[in-house]
Amino acid sequence: MKLRSAFKRGAAFSLAAAMVLSTAGCSQTDETKSNGDSKAATETAQKADSGKPYDGVTVKWALTDNAATATETKEMIELIKEKTGINVEFFITPTSKAGEMDKVLVSLMAGEEMDIVNRTPLQLEEFYKAAVLEPMDELAKAENYDMDTVYGGQTVKFDNQTYAIPAEKDIWLTYYNKKIFDEANIPYPTAEGWTWEKYVETAKKLNNPEKNVWGSFMSDDVACNYMLATQKGASPYKEDGSANFDDPAYADAMKWFFSLGNELKIQPNCLDLASGTYPYNSFMVNGNIGMYVYGGWVASALSDKVKYPRDWELGILPMPYPEGSEASSLTITNCYGIPKTSKNKAAAFEAIRTICENKYTLGYGRVPAKILTEDEAKAYIESSLLPKFKDDNLTVEDFMAGWFDNSRAYLGEKIMGTADTTIGQIYTEEGQLYGQGQKSLEDTMKSIQDRANEAIKEAQ
Repeated sequence: MKLRSAFKRGAAFSLAAAMVLSTAGCSQTDETKSNGDSKAATETAQKADSGKPYDGVTVKWALTDNAATATETKEMIELIKEKTGINVEFFITPTSKAGEMDKVLVSLMAGEEMDIVNRTPLQLEEFYKAAVLEPMDELAKAENYDMDTVYGGQTVKFDNQTYAIPAEKDIWLTYYNKKIFDEANIPYPTAEGWTWEKYVETAKKLNNPEKNVWGSFMSDDVACNYMLATQKGASPYKEDGSANFDDPAYADAMKWFFSLGNELKIQPNCLDLASGTYPYNSFMVNGNIGMYVYGGWVASALSDKVKYPRDWELGILPMPYPEGSEASSLTITNCYGIPKTSKNKAAAFEAIRTICENKYTLGYGRVPAKILTEDEAKAYIESSLLPKFKDDNLTVEDFMAGWFDNSRAYLGEKIMGTADTTIGQIYTEEGQLYGQGQKSLEDTMKSIQDRANEAIKEAQ
């Protein structure tokens, strides 16, 4: 995939020559110029000595009004100023509605000047396709900054160039309600060997229709339809770039996920989920669900007992994985890139580095994308995470196993590649037809495969 040519920059310069009529006039002009040059040189030297070469430079960060006024954002720009001397202003854009094109992307395509954008890798792919992102490799090289090592290979790359670096990861976990386990007289599960097979077995024991208790809950997020295939190592694309949904792993994953509600009845069925009877936050608000598998943002929500009051203790485990496969969890990252319209790319890179290396230290329960040593991770858990769950009796080991296990494979939760957004919509539509009994599994997977290939062909 080739990038479009960068935005052209042009500048018109007018030169004015002034005749100086007296030697005194020349002498005064030279002295003023000399003093000015000396002052500029001194300021440059002071910036270099202070370790803040971009001190006083202003960069524009594209955010919605709500995000720009958030306390965490305010603290982040103060930290950027403290560490780098860089001033941050906001380029405010409204949130795009469902089906609308990203308003920041629209503004960049129109040539609006911005220095920092943050999105998920899937969203940034749209920015890349529109040729509005600046590669970061040369900027990193100039600073002798090894992005892949610092972030454990989680940088966002397109055509072997780096276009964004991650600040935090949203890693899926298993959340469980200790009260329901206690009432069922079932021991709390442990992280070691926590497979989907053990998850289902445990959910069956917790399930109690008479008391309206569900053993399991997973929403109708499309990622759930194929997550088992992802964890088994299946790729959504073949080597030639065509769709790979005729791989049996995808049919097995589809069948397995919908069987949890439709056949095993350990969680609400497809119709209940589609109707909104059980919204995505049912685990947090109902108190009648034993286990819930979803993204790390749920932990942040559950730490807020004003918004989600509860009379039960929370337990956490890593995301289950298929028996016989390596331990893995789905994840999505929040990443930062530099638009081509930026006039301060080096300063923007310095500000982004500061965000990505330090955002987690602000105390909002973020899981950093940068690789932490075991001691660093434990210190962070003790200082920032455990205090948020002081009534749940969670331990350092609980968080280490769920979020900081460097031996575990962390896999992208979304399909990424040619026509990925369209394929996600196709998967959602066809999955619902299968889950609601309107299509056979064979016909469903054939439709996904055929429609995905059509979308790929149209996108090429």
